[in-house]
Amino acid sequence: MADIFDEINEDLKRDQMQELWSRYGKYVIIAVALVVIGVGARQGYTAWQDRQATEAAAIYHQALKADDSAAALTAQLDTLSPGYAMLAQFRIAAKQAENKDFDAAEASYLALSTDPDVKLLYQQAAILLSVMNAPESRKHDELAARLTYLESQAGPWQSMALEQAAGLALRSGDRKAAMAKYESLVGLSDIPAGVRQRARQMVQILKG
Repeated sequence: MADIFDEINEDLKRDQMQELWSRYGKYVIIAVALVVIGVGARQGYTAWQDRQATEAAAIYHQALKADDSAAALTAQLDTLSPGYAMLAQFRIAAKQAENKDFDAAEASYLALSTDPDVKLLYQQAAILLSVMNAPESRKHDELAARLTYLESQAGPWQSMALEQAAGLALRSGDRKAAMAKYESLVGLSDIPAGVRQRARQMVQILKG
């Protein structure tokens, strides 16, 4: 008797599975297909990204070999991936400064500092570089104003911003402001030993 009930139970299960499959089987197939397509699309997108990065790297390094690398990089900006495009813009600005075209270099760095596609860390670096490569005609107050934000932000650029700001204060004849910048610099907990030593020496000189 138990065997009969087992057989009936198995038949019911089989009938139920057939009914479920007849009702929902197509949806299962669609779901499986979507999963397969999703995995394939992800793999395809990853492969596409890798290919794009490889092509961008080749274009970037080829442009660097050109006689006028700044012009070559500028011409290829639209073909580069975001990371290489940003790197190219920094190299263009550096080349402009190297060629003594400080107006162009400053403008290039300032453009990077406000570019929403550039990460904050690199925007801050661009602000600092715009001050370091500004033309001599640029007013000290204007340059110092750019550094104010960086001076208060703990991070890799803070000590350099304070040192630049102190130098600007000295060149404008404001010894008191310069002293305050150097003292703030000495008080930072994590800065290169050489920077701290220079700041201490300047504090002693200004006190004398």
